[in-house]
Amino acid sequence: MKNLRMKHLVLAILLAVSLPACGGGGGGGDGSTAGISYTGLTTQATIDENNAEDLVTGAYQGGQVGAAIGSLGAIQAGESGPVGYSRMLKVSQVLEGSLRQVDLMSISAGTFVGAVDTESDTIYGDCGGSASITISGDDQTGDFSGSINFNNYCEDGVTISGDMDISGQLDVNTEELIEFDFSFDNVTCTMDNDSMTLNGNISFDNIVSPPTITMTMLLQDNNTEKVYKVKDYTMTLTEEASYEDVEVSGTYFDPDYGYVSISTTTPLRIYYYDDYPSGGVIVVTGETGIAGGSTMARLTVLTSTTYQIEADTNGDGTYDWNSGDLNWSDI
Repeated sequence: MKNLRMKHLVLAILLAVSLPACGGGGGGGDGSTAGISYTGLTTQATIDENNAEDLVTGAYQGGQVGAAIGSLGAIQAGESGPVGYSRMLKVSQVLEGSLRQVDLMSISAGTFVGAVDTESDTIYGDCGGSASITISGDDQTGDFSGSINFNNYCEDGVTISGDMDISGQLDVNTEELIEFDFSFDNVTCTMDNDSMTLNGNISFDNIVSPPTITMTMLLQDNNTEKVYKVKDYTMTLTEEASYEDVEVSGTYFDPDYGYVSISTTTPLRIYYYDDYPSGGVIVVTGETGIAGGSTMARLTVLTSTTYQIEADTNGDGTYDWNSGDLNWSDI
């Protein structure tokens, strides 16, 4: 069961990076590669009633873009406003389908004959395209590295094209993943009318419990050509029988407003049968306000269909602006 869970996390993050359809150059991204660069504000944002919604939803999803890299949702058509449906659940389902076709554990460990061996496989999307996987591994140490090439790989409406580099380590006794990392440059992603380019890297650590996933990347909305950035963006996923709790932290950069720090004061709870979270609170913290404390914005999930955003615009510790109830489905 744990092996399946870890495989799910590996591929869930793969598509979190390439959300909705990806194509681009080779791996090796570090969030500041030559293809795209972040040239926006690098000072801390001062949060007010005019930018609170953009900043907290952008931090939640990874930018005001048509397709998001964030853990749960996306704002459509590059517009700010109510957050769209949960992309993570759909992506997880797509990746689980891909995972049924390729057993990453056996490719990266179980089939090694000598101390070092290389294995390759090809999987096919349910709506077209393919993905080629090549992994070299050491059956003595469990270290492995390789690449995945997505060639118009389409799964559940998600199409991926481009290269990602893979590296990590397996426990040679249990064949469970200990660490896993992949990197990418100029990966472009499209779903429906959404289009973006991504550079960066994502890694996860299975030594801790629950597993943590950390990413640093640039995200360009190809419609507006704005570039957003997430730095040391960490997701902790706790899976239960009927739901998953997600905690996030890190730094989000908006080119127009600057950066904010992200935290979840209450984990986001997503039931497997729902598209949207049913509970949870995300807070972003900005520059010091006139009252001496940090300006802040808070997204509170009210139900599986509604949420609201509040802002402390002067730093006095009180939320003085409220968006009112917003619908997840109002996109």
